[in-house]
Amino acid sequence: MNEADILSKLNLGTSKAVIQGQPNSPLGELLQGLAQDVTDMLTKSLDGYDVNASRNLRQSIKPTKVIQDGNTVVVPIEADFYWKFVNFGVNGSEVNHGAPAWGTQEPQSVSFHQAIVEWIPTTGTTLPEQFSSYDSWAWAIQSSIVKNGKKPRPFFTDVVNEKLVEYLREPISNLLGRSIEIAIAEPWQLP
Repeated sequence: MNEADILSKLNLGTSKAVIQGQPNSPLGELLQGLAQDVTDMLTKSLDGYDVNASRNLRQSIKPTKVIQDGNTVVVPIEADFYWKFVNFGVNGSEVNHGAPAWGTQEPQSVSFHQAIVEWIPTTGTTLPEQFSSYDSWAWAIQSSIVKNGKKPRPFFTDVVNEKLVEYLREPISNLLGRSIEIAIAEPWQLP
């Protein structure tokens, strides 16, 4: 749905109703539509990097509830925790890809090794002859990642940038009838 479609379907009502970020308000509907546009851009960008993460990352990217706090409106988009490793890459013990140091990660339901074991069958590849099991192949993949890291595939930063700010600013400013300030908060900047 584009901006003209969204605006044509809105009942603008009072200016107070416009400014409220409630889901059924004009601003709420516009923000949800724009958040869906951003989600679509992120998944298209992810596809452009041919990221094969068992499709979980792609499916996890989705807009969540609009949050209003005074004059600030937040439109969150969530994704599985490892989006940042795909976007910024991972440094290896022998190869530095310039990835940030993330520090300690939150505990996950499965180990890195088990995640690889579960991921291998989703790739559609067959077990190479030199490995006796998916488990042994997973150890080899894990060792390679620890040693060589992973190159960045900036699907997120290709979309979430100043160009996106300009894309978002115009329809929101038009709806509100005044200029606005848009700031993009990286996920680690949010409480």
